[in-house]
Amino acid sequence: MAFTGSEAYIQLKSIFKGDLILPTDDSYKESLNRWSVLAERAAGVVAFVRDEGDVSAAVKFAVEAKLEIAIMGKSRLLQSDR
Repeated sequence: MAFTGSEAYIQLKSIFKGDLILPTDDSYKESLNRWSVLAERAAGVVAFVRDEGDVSAAVKFAVEAKLEIAIMGKSRLLQSDR
């Protein structure tokens, strides 16, 4: 996890409102839980975003650190008046 000491990761931590979970954290294994064991994959960092700013920061960091990105959404009904 060479990226944890990188300037990009330090910047991400300084602006990220959600939780960043690393493989060394106690909650790491739980953070990988998916709807199916077959869908679980190891991750360099798990980012629980709170808003669109967190999404943007996490994607920018992953691109700069050359990390693969996997997205898991929570099921939530979004409605529009249109």
